[in-house]
Amino acid sequence: MNKALEKSRVLFLDTGAVVRLLQMHPDYYPVVSSVLDFAYENNLTILVSNVTLFELSKKAFAAGEGLLSRQYREFFEHSRNVKACEVTGEIAVKAAELAAKNLSTEESMRLATAYVCGADCILTDCVAFRDMTDIPVVLLDEVE
Repeated sequence: MNKALEKSRVLFLDTGAVVRLLQMHPDYYPVVSSVLDFAYENNLTILVSNVTLFELSKKAFAAGEGLLSRQYREFFEHSRNVKACEVTGEIAVKAAELAAKNLSTEESMRLATAYVCGADCILTDCVAFRDMTDIPVVLLDEVE
């Protein structure tokens, strides 16, 4: 396991990690699954942004799978140790600051959520996050 992940008590799970898990991606499903197992075994808080729920639900509805969107919402709202973070005014303002530094709107909102909600580690596939925060950023490819 990556050292930053091992030290974490409040882990932010970014959209890319959630998507790879849900897609059962052959390279990344085992990685994300092992991180989640570690998080549950060590009682870590797992933060997710409601922006991620929006992104996943948008794809589900576009594919005509509204039920899948409701299942995603259930996972976000009722999984043990998972906290779905609302988009607050503080998050919106922090996201605007990050967007001004060339992150997309969605990336900015997610990173701002991690920052404002107190994440001490971020699991993502977004390399740009490293230059935007002092929170340790772990890329999916860096998890052993």
